[in-house]
Amino acid sequence: MQIIETSLIFNRPLARRRTTKRIVLHHTVSGDVSAATVHGWHLRNRGWGGIGYHYLVRTNGDIERGRPENTRGVHAPTANADSIAIVLAGNFSQTRPTLRQIVALTWLIRDIRGRHPHWEDLPVVGHKDVGATECPGTLFPWDTLQGRLREA
Repeated sequence: MQIIETSLIFNRPLARRRTTKRIVLHHTVSGDVSAATVHGWHLRNRGWGGIGYHYLVRTNGDIERGRPENTRGVHAPTANADSIAIVLAGNFSQTRPTLRQIVALTWLIRDIRGRHPHWEDLPVVGHKDVGATECPGTLFPWDTLQGRLREA
């Protein structure tokens, strides 16, 4: 697998993230969309500098870069300063992620952890664990993801 570089243009400088304590998972609450689409939403509808997430996982398993990994995210107020944000395309209050998304998400989390040795045990939490929301949805398969992450 690989990360698809999107070369998104942000409308203001992005702050660097000084520490990383966790990975926070989200869902787009939409159909299958690209990082470029979410980037546009966040520019137009939120007034942010661009996409608030570091990565987006499409329904076919493609992984697209959002904002640079070493920058501060804009995705969960209590976690922006110390987390990497991954969003999966879909609404997991209505359907489950595709198998391809779970496989790609597992690969991405392992890749992030593997590139940063001091992050090998970086916890993976849902947006709901750091804010008052259902995100990433009531149908997100936490047990499946955790099981895959434990596999060698």
